[in-house]
Amino acid sequence: MECAEVTRRLWEYLDGELAAKEAADVGRHLAGCPQCQPHYCCDRAFLVVVVRTLTRPIPAPRGLRAAILSRLERQ
Repeated sequence: MECAEVTRRLWEYLDGELAAKEAADVGRHLAGCPQCQPHYCCDRAFLVVVVRTLTRPIPAPRGLRAAILSRLERQ
């Protein structure tokens, strides 16, 4: 597999969207290619940060729970 193909398919690889054979080919290439390794490391680190950020719980505004319960009790 060529570097251009690996970098083009990198997000699919990171997302687990490639077929098993293609994923294995990309993984082998990444393991032995010093030119593609930085792309993989950067994209993977970015993905980890994004996933952590998007899955972090966001606290509800103060009083929201009480307001909802109050409205439910009135119904």
